[in-house]
Amino acid sequence: MPARKRRVKKDSIDINELKKVHERDARQFATLYDIGQSLTSTLDLNKALNLITEKVANAMRSDVCILRLLEGKSRLVLKSSYGINNGLHALKKDIRIGECIEGKVAKKNQAIIIKDITQDAAHINKGLTKQKSLMSLLSVPLVEMSKTIGVFSVYSRKKDFYSNDDKRTLALFAYQAIIAIENARLFEKTRSNYINTMRFFASIIDAKDAYTGNHSNRVMRNAIRLAEKLRLTNRQKEILRYASLLHDIGKISIDTSILTKPGPLTDEEWKQIVKHPVVGSTIIKKIGFLDDLIPVVMYHHERYEGGGYPDSDMKGKEIPLEARILAVVDAYEAMTADRPYRKALSKQEAIKELKGCAGTQFDPEIVSIFLDILKRSE
Repeated sequence: MPARKRRVKKDSIDINELKKVHERDARQFATLYDIGQSLTSTLDLNKALNLITEKVANAMRSDVCILRLLEGKSRLVLKSSYGINNGLHALKKDIRIGECIEGKVAKKNQAIIIKDITQDAAHINKGLTKQKSLMSLLSVPLVEMSKTIGVFSVYSRKKDFYSNDDKRTLALFAYQAIIAIENARLFEKTRSNYINTMRFFASIIDAKDAYTGNHSNRVMRNAIRLAEKLRLTNRQKEILRYASLLHDIGKISIDTSILTKPGPLTDEEWKQIVKHPVVGSTIIKKIGFLDDLIPVVMYHHERYEGGGYPDSDMKGKEIPLEARILAVVDAYEAMTADRPYRKALSKQEAIKELKGCAGTQFDPEIVSIFLDILKRSE
């Protein structure tokens, strides 16, 4: 009878342990699914890695999660972290292959579990671990095509916290990170190829009109100066940078004789000119992932008081901010360059024109800021 009681007790312990295992597995696989779903919503590598480190830390009940990627042949560079605010500067120092625990993981291409990092001489961030009271460490390599491309690490404040099961689980999360990295890199490569193609097209437009050679690059430089002054986001700056390069891409459909005509344009010729924002927007739309540029290219010839093209009813703040910026710098560059029908205006003459058109053709606030930039550049 006593033996039977002991067996029942043992069985009950086994059932409880089994429940814990099932709960842990369910939580971790749910996180795997969640990460997979979330990664499809972004191709921004930084966002993807931040998302992964946060979700992995929560799924593995870790206090800190760190992801480093290999740059060059020997440096592991911090790309994402979770659970650290103060003390992050200590992690920003690059780790060389073979150096400390993470460096050894990358060199040997093998996971390492440390039960008590306070007793491990190979751990280099002793100040950080003391500040955060970290005790256990699990670190696994990120392996792509038999090549280590980074290291994924989780820390706990509990001693001897990680097991071999956790090691296998973190390896699965590392695989998700590799997928995100590969997708982002492929996207960036494709995107870069398209942008270079667009740059080529922009150079063709500039080449079609000898009077406006390198116009797009000059517009881009001033647009970015304005964006900096307006404290636009990095994404807005990126949109403005490429929209500046491609704002005249629609002129590829206009005959060179019209672009270089020394006299006044006929009504029919003017109709061809005013189509170029729509044509340019159509070209960009076909690319697929530059859609944020479309409103800027489409509306950079709208007037602040209305009456511009292609949508004469659009006015004021209805015009996208980036398009209003582009309108000012584009007009300034056009005025200060020789044209078939006139010589270039002086800088002071162009400034006078901008002032005179502030509030009618151009956003007065942007004109004021741009004039300040021009004044300071002297």
